[in-house]
Amino acid sequence: MALDALHDTFFDTEPRRGAYRGNVFASRNSASRVEASRVEPPSQLVFVVIGAGLAGLLLLAPILQGSASAHPETSVAFLFMAAVSLLAGVAHLQRSSKRASDAERLLAEHHEAIGSAEGIVLRWQLVNGNLTWSGNAASLLGISPHEVPTNFRDLRSYLHPDDSLYNSITSTLRTSEQRVCWPVRIKDTHEVWKAFALRGKISRDKRSGLPAFGGVLLPVDPSAASSGDDLAARLTRIMESLPISIAIWDCQNRLILCNRKFRQLYRIARASGLRGASLEEVQTLAQEPIAQRPPEVPGSAGCFHLRDQQLPCGSWLQVGEYWTWDGTLVSVGTDITVSKNSERQVLEREQEMRAKVDGFEQSRRQLEIQARQLRELAESYNEEKIRAEAANQAKSEFLANVSHELRTPLNAIIGFSEMMRDGVLGPIANPKYESYVKDIYASGRYLLEMINDILDMSKIEAGRMTLSPEWVALSTIVEECLTVVHPSSVEGKVELIQCGNANIPVFADKRALKQVLINLLSNAIKFTPPGGKVALRAYRYRGSLRIAIADTGVGIAKHEIGRLGRPFEQVGNQLTKGHKGTGLGLAISRSLVEMHGGKLDIKSRVGEGTTVTCVLPLRDDKDAGQEAA
Repeated sequence: MALDALHDTFFDTEPRRGAYRGNVFASRNSASRVEASRVEPPSQLVFVVIGAGLAGLLLLAPILQGSASAHPETSVAFLFMAAVSLLAGVAHLQRSSKRASDAERLLAEHHEAIGSAEGIVLRWQLVNGNLTWSGNAASLLGISPHEVPTNFRDLRSYLHPDDSLYNSITSTLRTSEQRVCWPVRIKDTHEVWKAFALRGKISRDKRSGLPAFGGVLLPVDPSAASSGDDLAARLTRIMESLPISIAIWDCQNRLILCNRKFRQLYRIARASGLRGASLEEVQTLAQEPIAQRPPEVPGSAGCFHLRDQQLPCGSWLQVGEYWTWDGTLVSVGTDITVSKNSERQVLEREQEMRAKVDGFEQSRRQLEIQARQLRELAESYNEEKIRAEAANQAKSEFLANVSHELRTPLNAIIGFSEMMRDGVLGPIANPKYESYVKDIYASGRYLLEMINDILDMSKIEAGRMTLSPEWVALSTIVEECLTVVHPSSVEGKVELIQCGNANIPVFADKRALKQVLINLLSNAIKFTPPGGKVALRAYRYRGSLRIAIADTGVGIAKHEIGRLGRPFEQVGNQLTKGHKGTGLGLAISRSLVEMHGGKLDIKSRVGEGTTVTCVLPLRDDKDAGQEAA
């Protein structure tokens, strides 16, 4: 119960009602009066006895006068006893007065001696924390008189956080140790730490049984620690305040000295009784296995050995052991848990980095393999490309030669069939021959157009197609193209419409541009059902000449538009299967437009029609950005 109350005194930060009641802060004179009051009760008793004797004599005087004649012996005896009592009281009064003066003189000498040592007397109730100072505490602590703490809760703010008085008092109460000497550091008003020694005795109150400390608070001057006892105490205080665990063992494995960190590390409850204890006894008192223990085989004198050891709690301790010439072992333990954790983290990161490096190395090797494969593929591609180009070149040359060779007989076939159809040398007797001649003429014309397309495509792919651009009137080209395709539109019952502004000069190859427009108009008429319309519109737009040919034909699916313009490819559906062709007209038109620096733009919807726009650049910059009329 006393320890619980002591814990509440140290750690209860809320002031309790009446906690400071009965506290005394006295100067040297007031302390003298307090000490002298302990002598005054016997003197007061003497005064009571003397007063009672004198009062008895005064009260009995009349009686004695009346009965003196009857009993003279009794009166004389009574007077004698009263006189003796009076004399005894006077003598006791003199002795008490002398003792009181001696006590006051002795107390004054004690206070003078304590004052000459710059110390003060302190009475500390350990349970409720009340402090009673005797002496100039304000001057000693370096604070103003009204700031002198009267309770330990007030004094705690002046104490150094590393000076654990609570642990020291708890250990002292558990070991029933009476005489203590605690090093403390107190901060003054200038934020300067002053060293003190709190020396005294812990006793229990006779009436309440609660523990209390009585002693002196003496300042410690580092420059004055010259004697052996002061030096030993100073070294002990230094060792107690060190953050490392220190233990000194003799050659018989008995503990000579250990500090506070050693006791805290191995959870040794008491500090007394450890000096001279064997290793087994110290281990019995400890709650943790002692790592700083003498080895079975002692080391050589002057040898210093370092080792790392992990404690059961998980902490790491670096133990340094040094043997002296007489076999004494000085063991110093340093907590290296943070360093070990950092080292472990570094190793983990190193392993992670190695794993990443290995992964990168594998990726690098894989990339090298892929790069080698890509180089091989590129080489194979180049070889295949060269072969394909060579084959394409051979194909183009073959087609050009074949087309040239086919043109000669075709021209003869077309010419003779035309003469026979027209009856230049006379009429044909059999009417069936006349229909045969017409079929021969139509087939010859179709074969000639197909051969011309193949020859043109071959020249374009072979890079042998050359243009001869010149300034021409667009209206002239449009009229000629419409004239060429007019018979086809009449035959297919398709209406031809011309709109926009065709009076625009254009710098282009007349024959190539005419071939482009005829191909586009022929395709539009071919895939437009009877009763449909094909419109040609020319206009300027953003520095370019645009010729749009729109029809109301069957249309093309969106995913099929990308295939348009490829050589020998036709986009067909159920509505276009009846139309014959090589699929070269649109490819030739696209190539010729691109050779002029332009492009073909195709837009189409199935069932609604198709619009093919030929975009050509204008050489005259002043017309850039103008809209069509």
